[in-house]
Amino acid sequence: MSERLLERAVNALDRRTGRRGFLARSAVVASAVVAAPKRFLLEPRTAYAAICSCNGSSCDCSALCCDAYAEFCCTITGANRCPPGSVVAGWWKADGSGFCDVGGSPRPRYYLDCNADCRGCGCGRSGVCSGGCASCRCGCANGDCNNRRSCCTRFRYGQCNQNVACVGPIICRVVSCTPPWLINSSCTTAVATDNATRFHNRPCLQGAPPARLARKDPTSNRWHLLQNTATGGASFELGFGSPNDVPVFGDWNGDGVKTPGIVRDGRFWFLRNSNTSGPADLEFEYGKIGDTPVVGDWNGNGRDGPGVVRGKTWYLRNHASGGPADMTFAFGDVGDTPVVGDWNGDGVTTIGVRRGRLWHLKSSNTGGPADSTFAFGNADDIPVVGDWNGDGRTGPGVVRGSTWLLRTSPDGGPANITADFGDPDHMPVVWGSW
Repeated sequence: MSERLLERAVNALDRRTGRRGFLARSAVVASAVVAAPKRFLLEPRTAYAAICSCNGSSCDCSALCCDAYAEFCCTITGANRCPPGSVVAGWWKADGSGFCDVGGSPRPRYYLDCNADCRGCGCGRSGVCSGGCASCRCGCANGDCNNRRSCCTRFRYGQCNQNVACVGPIICRVVSCTPPWLINSSCTTAVATDNATRFHNRPCLQGAPPARLARKDPTSNRWHLLQNTATGGASFELGFGSPNDVPVFGDWNGDGVKTPGIVRDGRFWFLRNSNTSGPADLEFEYGKIGDTPVVGDWNGNGRDGPGVVRGKTWYLRNHASGGPADMTFAFGDVGDTPVVGDWNGDGVTTIGVRRGRLWHLKSSNTGGPADSTFAFGNADDIPVVGDWNGDGRTGPGVVRGSTWLLRTSPDGGPANITADFGDPDHMPVVWGSW
């Protein structure tokens, strides 16, 4: 198709779709025109849907595998994130789903396409290489007609990773209530909307419940766990560890549930795989006496690993076991209180410190200056962190006596949630999602 014909097609599309400005400038136009020119030009449907087909599949035409969209990544891999061998190549939003509404206020839901790597192949004007160049094969996700397709749709919205000239077909898509440019810094804010996807959903997209509160009695092995921040009494108790052990919570085995652990003398780790009383399921040594323990999913693999902070040096390990650190770097100052969380909702735990009432957070597990700094709480408050509203991002919190003051976004401002829970002499700890 010549450049003049393509330009005429773009002008016609601009009138028919109503997506003025963005469509005419994005890779979706070239992709859709190359893949399905007649259907895209003559029918008032979205560019994404224009390249729908079920060629090569034995599934009934009414099956999900035959519609225009790629399956969600969590169906394929169990995780709502782009799999290895893919890159976020673009995004769109859907309004009116209700999934992301906050306090009755409507919020959009965002969908991000994970396109396959071209593995060195070139591509034409569409910016999408052939399926034969990709590391995956076209078909119904997991071989099931009731799943949408994977690695079949040659399409790119184009707002993310624009430095990558060629991408392969869409392997899968991820969904978030957080704007894509806050998740992946390569994404622009140019908006595309496809409300036909507003109710596309999978059970695996319903994330873990918001973080919940707990306290450990420093004079015994009793833990007091709260199910609901609206109630002040403990929902249940368990016995684990010994007096003066430092309490931690983590998903040690990748089953999606955070369970208790204790660190003794800064280096002896005892972890349990259920929220019940009993002996440790895992025991290992990591760190040295006097280290401050931290816990996180440092590489986004769905499992939490140990970490310690020694002075201002961080030692992070990707597996719940003893051994050498996978990452070592300096961040913060001696005397800071370490904090860790998924500040941008990308599925990876990264570092931070609280200094006085100032919080200094990093969006990567590296040394260097903080990516964000803000004030929250008082200098003598005990800092805690958690995903307090279940939106996938960790927010700051402080405990002042028996009062918990929690903020749902990683920035300064007033507390969004206030709860009264626990004995002021008991050590605060967060369980559930964070």
